[in-house]
Amino acid sequence: MKYPYNRTDYPPAPVIEVILVSAAERIQTKPLMAFADTGADGTLVPMQYLDEIHAPVTAEMSVRGPGSDSRRVALYLVDIQIGDLFLPDVEVVGELSGDEVVLGRNVLNHLRVTLDGPKGIVSVFE
Repeated sequence: MKYPYNRTDYPPAPVIEVILVSAAERIQTKPLMAFADTGADGTLVPMQYLDEIHAPVTAEMSVRGPGSDSRRVALYLVDIQIGDLFLPDVEVVGELSGDEVVLGRNVLNHLRVTLDGPKGIVSVFE
């Protein structure tokens, strides 16, 4: 599967189309564009999408972003669909602020991803 970089960002950013599915109720989101972020340990999902699919809470933990203080967050269990690929039972951080899905290494490490910056294309392989 190939996806064009998001060119509204500067510099352009690699994005991958995902569908989030509730691991409990099988409700799914519409396709969402998610930033592929190899620097992020985990995947961040805005609460509006987690609420929409009634994703179950699995745990609470502390997280800290670059240059920020530690804060408590809830983890939610979702399945992630990328094209024909299906990643079951992925724990994601529910993000209270912001509206962007960020795919972190907990998801990216299950995929073969090629970033072709000069062509502005992200390729995802099984």
